[in-house]
Amino acid sequence: MLRARLVLFAAVTLALVLLALFGQEVRYDQSIESFFAADDPAVVSYRNASALFGNDQFVFISYHDDDLLTPDGIARVAELAGAVRSAGIEGVVDVQSLDEMPLFWQLDTALLALEQIPETKRLFLPSRSEVLDLIKRGLSGEGGGRWATPTIAGALASAADDPDRLKELRERITGHPLLKGTLVDGSGSYTALMTRLKAAGEHDAKATVSALRRIADDFADRHGLDRLPAVVGPPVLLADGFVAIEEDGRRLATVGMLLIGLVTLTATRSLWWAAVPLIAGWTTWLATETILGVLDLRLSLSSGPMIAQIIVLTMPAASHLALHFRDDLRTMRDRREAARETLRSVSEPILWCALTATVGYAALVSSNVVPIRQFGTVLAIATAAASLLTLLLAPTAMVPPLRLELPVRPGSTSRLSSVMTRLTAAVGRHPEPIVLGTVLAVSPVAAGIGLIRYESNYINAFKPTTRVVRDYRYVERNLGGIGLAGLVMPIEGGLDPDALERIRRLDQAVLAIEPTAGGSGVEYVTSLATVLDPDGRLAGLDPDRRSWLLRTKLDLIAASPQADLLRSFWDPEQGKARTMVRLSESQPAPAKVAVFDRAEGIARDEFGDLAYLTGLSHLLTQTTRGVIETQWNTFAIATAGILVMLTLAFRGPGLALLALLPTMLAVSLVLGLMGWLGLKMDIATALVASVALGLSVDDTFHCLLQFRRRRLTSSFEEALSSSYAITGPGVLLSSLAVALGFSVLRFSEFVPFATFGLMVAIATAGSSIGNIVLLPACLSLAHRLSDRRRVGGPGPSSRPIEADSPR
Repeated sequence: MLRARLVLFAAVTLALVLLALFGQEVRYDQSIESFFAADDPAVVSYRNASALFGNDQFVFISYHDDDLLTPDGIARVAELAGAVRSAGIEGVVDVQSLDEMPLFWQLDTALLALEQIPETKRLFLPSRSEVLDLIKRGLSGEGGGRWATPTIAGALASAADDPDRLKELRERITGHPLLKGTLVDGSGSYTALMTRLKAAGEHDAKATVSALRRIADDFADRHGLDRLPAVVGPPVLLADGFVAIEEDGRRLATVGMLLIGLVTLTATRSLWWAAVPLIAGWTTWLATETILGVLDLRLSLSSGPMIAQIIVLTMPAASHLALHFRDDLRTMRDRREAARETLRSVSEPILWCALTATVGYAALVSSNVVPIRQFGTVLAIATAAASLLTLLLAPTAMVPPLRLELPVRPGSTSRLSSVMTRLTAAVGRHPEPIVLGTVLAVSPVAAGIGLIRYESNYINAFKPTTRVVRDYRYVERNLGGIGLAGLVMPIEGGLDPDALERIRRLDQAVLAIEPTAGGSGVEYVTSLATVLDPDGRLAGLDPDRRSWLLRTKLDLIAASPQADLLRSFWDPEQGKARTMVRLSESQPAPAKVAVFDRAEGIARDEFGDLAYLTGLSHLLTQTTRGVIETQWNTFAIATAGILVMLTLAFRGPGLALLALLPTMLAVSLVLGLMGWLGLKMDIATALVASVALGLSVDDTFHCLLQFRRRRLTSSFEEALSSSYAITGPGVLLSSLAVALGFSVLRFSEFVPFATFGLMVAIATAGSSIGNIVLLPACLSLAHRLSDRRRVGGPGPSSRPIEADSPR
């Protein structure tokens, strides 16, 4: 490695340049389905419902206009809808706006007028096909008449000079079940465009949402609205989450790498050593992205912290190599000899760290949750690559072509090493109170694990000041809840008045569900009963007339612009109907889940066990379920795998079990703090335990392998003191760099990543304390107990470590 150091350095640097110029960026699966396993029942139900009735990928664009239900106000609605339609946005399928809505009540009025014809005159009616044709022509505006205007915009324009007619229209519009709370509020001053998007995998949701916001904001500027239009819906939540990933990735890539370089430069005073982790980390990161891109492997939203993890993977290896080499330079005049000694001492821990961390992360592949498998697979490979690249680049920093560093004075002593020697001596003198004090200090904090709660309300993934949260609150305050879920029911024997009445009973029962604590319950229910008989006027007729009117209305709607609306609620080929349930997306997730469970139970009571509930709002409450269900199993498997590797490395289980103590300390500390501080477990923080495990074990390996190596030729006290004088500074340096790097995520607008960064920083600090205080205390205590058992009491070899013990 020393002979080939310049070739290796040039090769890795060239690879970095090529990756930076021609490498591919990581892509994300922007569908909510990417949070789940492919065969997850919730996903299967959602796909089935989408195949039957079309997806519910809706984005609402809402704004306030006091003159909304006037010719000028409705013209502004048409302007905004036209701007969206004409923009050519790839992801937009359809735009439904108030101006183009038909006068839904016209059809019922026409049919009821026919129904009221006396029985004796029904023989003189035209044929059924002629009646249908007549009504179609009447509704299209042919022949004039009071109800001939086909759209709300046209009706308002024609009634502009008729105050009574205008008042009647406003009451009809603001009170109609298919319009109220969706396209207009009860006061007639808030409206929303309902924009349907393609399925998530068929377009770039980030680009689509950005284009919609740009059009809405331009509209607000032109008309001087009091606030920017709100743009909300599940696709917006997901799109903003992926935007946060990209922004956090760039921020972490820039600031995190600079911090790592600065910390390394300050500790080693060498530009070469500062460059080693930067080049190795950046190369690993870009290579990972390129491999994922070439294989067309797309990450899910909850895999976002993985990029942050890759960046800091090089720090443990780089810090231990750098500081160990500087210590060797203090006792050796020849740089090559010092380099050979460092590589002989540190290569083994680095290789064991890489192998063990790889095994630990690979254990996550056992999960049936796609994001966890992605996280484990990529990090298992990236961990090994980062460690090996750091090891390959280190010889160039040891024997560089140019001395870009402050020289180490031979015979000098590192201040940090001296501090570590005194600290280790103090620990060695008092191991019992340190171990006992640590247990007593950590136990109350660890008890907070039992208080951990899980966050499955996706809106809470964003800080309250972000636009998407403010928009959601605005829309749900003025138009009502826009969380959508669908109840899918089998309709045996076809759609008849009895089936319609059963659907109406279901609607009323679901609407009457009592909200749980902190929730707001169900706000709107829309179904076939709403489409076919919104005012309940047909329900009061006798069965024969009701059947005729129902069949007639179905035929008319199927041949009208409302056909798409009908298909959203009824699939005659499969004999399935859907009821859409609307509720506040901002209410606590447990309250939503309670509503969903109760609604599904009501549907099954009425239509049998084949009825089920699905929808984007339902899936959003389930996003962390899969991660939560498997996190402890995967953590246990990872711990077991790492314990096996530690046992192999240390030639027995004794040191292996001791090596896990700092990791358990860090995991218990961070999870307990989450419980006590009320920080909820979510899609990102559920991976904190696994990340803490992978980060902590690296420093533990370096400490214990150095101790075991020196114990072969030195007394216990000398081995412990000298090993920690060398590895202790490396532990502190790597921990500082990792903690600072992850702390950058604290500035993320995406709460899971912000919390993840904070928790990993705390876990890193906890593992450092465990490695430099608890671990040597445990070693000293075990050594004392061993001596006492061997000689029946304290022997001479059990003396405490003195601060001036020889190294």
